[in-house]
Amino acid sequence: MAVANTTQRASSQFLKRLRSSLPWYPFIIINALVFVLFNLVPWFSMFRYSVLKTDLLSTREFVGLDHFVRMFTDAKLHKAMLNTAWFTLMYIPLLVVVSLGVAILVNRPLRGMKAFRAIYFLPNITSVAVLALIFRRFLSPRPDGPLNFLIGLVGIPPQKWLIDVYQAMPSIVGISLWEAFGYFMVIWLAGLQAIPNELYDAAKVDGANGWRLHRYVTIPLLRPTAAFIIVIATIGALQVFGSIFILTGGGPVNATTTVVYQIYNEAFNFGRFGYASALSILFFAMILIIALIQSRYLRFGDDVY
Repeated sequence: MAVANTTQRASSQFLKRLRSSLPWYPFIIINALVFVLFNLVPWFSMFRYSVLKTDLLSTREFVGLDHFVRMFTDAKLHKAMLNTAWFTLMYIPLLVVVSLGVAILVNRPLRGMKAFRAIYFLPNITSVAVLALIFRRFLSPRPDGPLNFLIGLVGIPPQKWLIDVYQAMPSIVGISLWEAFGYFMVIWLAGLQAIPNELYDAAKVDGANGWRLHRYVTIPLLRPTAAFIIVIATIGALQVFGSIFILTGGGPVNATTTVVYQIYNEAFNFGRFGYASALSILFFAMILIIALIQSRYLRFGDDVY
């Protein structure tokens, strides 16, 4: 009898909790549907197409692992991987230094500093298409182009920028840096404002000031923030696409063709959706491995206090 009463009481409590939570189920269902339609279904399709030779219109031919074997001899893919690595190695250090420096500057308790924070963050909420069109004009290779005019004032001859094999990728790095540094500045700013002022006061008592405060207090205590920024920024850098698509189209002579742009080419320009799907799986695995290595050695998630 006691067991029956206990079971009945538990069932009653469960039904009561279920009725109280019913208003939230529509929101859960909507999110679940979005996840299934825009995550699970594309993932399933990608794995399915990776073993097929198809352009999504004609008949589909099963080719097994041929697409994955082809990657070892695909010279364009190898070039795209090198370009992606080169972009990332240039972009990440510059992004970390610039965004941290700006965050330290705007963290000062000065009048009107909130306006400066908003101005620095503005490029991040601007469409990449708009930014690319602005920089297309700014980086015009003409002698009277805005940037060529400015460097001409100090005696530097006009540069070709986006149409030069050696200057195109650094130009894309500069555009991407301008687009993203405001977002990471805000993250640095949150980390800076989380550092207790008592630590700075104690360091000043010990004779530290200026650069020493940042070297011995600020930078060490920003390690968790730095780990987060490096991991997230690296993932974003490996997937660079928008500015390249609009400004260079992967040129000149494939100098700015990255892995993501190569996947786009294979799928939508050449109609090789099967090979593009196989490339996507490979690229996902690469990003996952790099992120896991960074998280391990940067001790992502560890606390410094």
